[in-house]
Amino acid sequence: MTKKIKTERQPANPELSVEYLVTKEFTSAQDFSIAIETQAAARKIGCMERLLEYCEERNIEPVAMANLISSSLKEKIRAEAEELNLLKKTGKLPA
Repeated sequence: MTKKIKTERQPANPELSVEYLVTKEFTSAQDFSIAIETQAAARKIGCMERLLEYCEERNIEPVAMANLISSSLKEKIRAEAEELNLLKKTGKLPA
């Protein structure tokens, strides 16, 4: 007769939150946003595309990631969406 050895503590709630899953990998939402931006730049793809890939790889709904995205990453995603005509372009002051 063999005994099963538990190597990890089982959570009380089997449905873990997205925030819990992501913060196991990153220490904060800011770290998560920086990682997405860095990976996107390294692969020469957009931040929006990298974020969607991240969600797909981990089987997470993109909507659930809203609280974990920094304002700078949100702005980059908005600019990409405007460029792709997915969002109406916002007015910009001349430089």
